[in-house]
Amino acid sequence: MKRELPEGMYKLGEGVTTEEGTWKLTPSALTQVTPTARAKGVPRGWRAAKMTWTLTNKTSEIQQLLDLSPTVRYGAMGRPAAEFTDVGIDGIPDAISDDPPRVKPGGAYTLTVGVAVPADAAGEPVTITTRPSTMFGDTGDVEFFEGPFPGAAARKDFVLHPRPVPDTRKALAFGQWKADPQMTVDHVRPEGTADGRAMFSGELTVRNAAEVADLPYTPMKKSLRVYYGDELNEAELIPSGSGSADTGFIAPQRAATHTFHFSLPKGAKAESVTVEVTDLGSAEATFEGKIAD
Repeated sequence: MKRELPEGMYKLGEGVTTEEGTWKLTPSALTQVTPTARAKGVPRGWRAAKMTWTLTNKTSEIQQLLDLSPTVRYGAMGRPAAEFTDVGIDGIPDAISDDPPRVKPGGAYTLTVGVAVPADAAGEPVTITTRPSTMFGDTGDVEFFEGPFPGAAARKDFVLHPRPVPDTRKALAFGQWKADPQMTVDHVRPEGTADGRAMFSGELTVRNAAEVADLPYTPMKKSLRVYYGDELNEAELIPSGSGSADTGFIAPQRAATHTFHFSLPKGAKAESVTVEVTDLGSAEATFEGKIAD
């Protein structure tokens, strides 16, 4: 029996009319490919696939190509997939430029996009969120699409069902889920050293508990602070893995995972850390636990 997607989500291969009827978006299912030597953006050992997006101009006027600005995640935890280019896979053109691609009335523009996931993620769902961008920022309609990554049987029941702990004023342990909003911090581990400083990474996962996509949830404004030691000294967040969470909207009944990176000063050591999650500067949850070996 096929799993029905939450209301407001679409299967890869289905089309949806959006932007007040201006455009129809039709993303294809993912097709497995073998990257060539010219591929750019495929992490070593990851599986690669491609898909096409057909953007149809539904108006009677010439339209500047819609900028999709997709966010692509895979698996129950919603970890970021990699987008890549290769021979015949050009990716998404810059539609916000002085001379953007244009589409005639009733015409269609086809994009070919590469998506890569870890080798063990074959068969897992790939969830794609689009919210078109303009020079004024992300202002378009939010749409959600989902389909399995090829290479294994689709995991139709591969959906996260966390069990939040009862409301408490105490810090939660790594791996425990806060109830409202649903979130957890886990997998805090060492990442070596740089310039004499100990480096670490961790994961913040946020889940949209809504049943439908009427009000898509985003972790856009969530930030992190990391503390160590009995005096709760603040660790330094690494800019390349900034404390600001993934800006893409989260589909209903789906999750998004953001990997953050931090370091300790030279000579400082810590067996455990405390992570505070904030939204627009207000603390939402605090997690604490030991750093994994």
